[in-house]
Amino acid sequence: MSKTNLPNIDLNLLVILDAVFNERSLTLAGKKLFMTQSAVSHALSKLRDHFEDHLFIRRGNSMEPTALCKMLHENISPSLKNILQSLEDRGEFNPATSKRMFCFGLSDYLCKLLLPEILIKLKKQAPGVSIRIVQPTYEQRTTMLKEGKLDVFLGCSRDSGAGVHKEKLFEDREVCIVRKDHPVKGPVMTEDELANSEFAALSLSESGLGFLEDFLYRKGVQRKIKVVVQQEIVIPSLVENSDLVGTLAERLAKMYTEDNTLRIVELPLKNTMFEVCLHWHNINDQDPAQQWIRSIIRETTDNLPRFNS
Repeated sequence: MSKTNLPNIDLNLLVILDAVFNERSLTLAGKKLFMTQSAVSHALSKLRDHFEDHLFIRRGNSMEPTALCKMLHENISPSLKNILQSLEDRGEFNPATSKRMFCFGLSDYLCKLLLPEILIKLKKQAPGVSIRIVQPTYEQRTTMLKEGKLDVFLGCSRDSGAGVHKEKLFEDREVCIVRKDHPVKGPVMTEDELANSEFAALSLSESGLGFLEDFLYRKGVQRKIKVVVQQEIVIPSLVENSDLVGTLAERLAKMYTEDNTLRIVELPLKNTMFEVCLHWHNINDQDPAQQWIRSIIRETTDNLPRFNS
């Protein structure tokens, strides 16, 4: 189609296409770009004429992309992001002068464990650099990496498909926490206690199943789940005044048992270890800025206390 030759399109329109795609709203896209809604609507009309496609169809309060729009965005968004960031850095990334914002996919557990030290490093090396944290589900993270919505994702390793790089950072393991005078008395739960207790569990999956459920399923073990949350740091508050048993990472559990109101109880299983990995997409693999921020993450995790399994 001759109309779609690059010289015939204003590249600023692609920035607007990207904003509408991400926000699903002309009003929100306009606010993001400091444009009026009518200006965004006018730009969208030009894009529709150029590509001979509706690009977005209104459904209720949302602007839903057409199949062509999705294909265009998948190919355009990563390159557009790299171009804009390169212009921001004037073609050369320098941490000391950069004003970049990096988007991390982090759970609240990893925020509490890693983010304070990462921010200390940024203050020393890159005072103008900022971080945005989002907590995608396991199902969302690959798409967000591919579309450039995430620069990196930290978490348990799952099949992320082609184009996603993975690197092991450190290990942790699942343990339980209970209130100090909980009916479960011993340092290790019995199998009967595991079967009869009610649990507060974590899941970052749309299925509602977490790492431990997958692990227990493979072992043929079932447990009673009373509540499932996406925020691991709320679990201690759920167990401190109840008979619930909370499951969470041991590094986090140790932070919440320092005042002796809660205590750690191990599961009656031989091994509940899991790996925390750094994930990034191939589109960011050779970008100097992305390489630098990944090095900051590695330095931070390298300095964690050695985990005694």
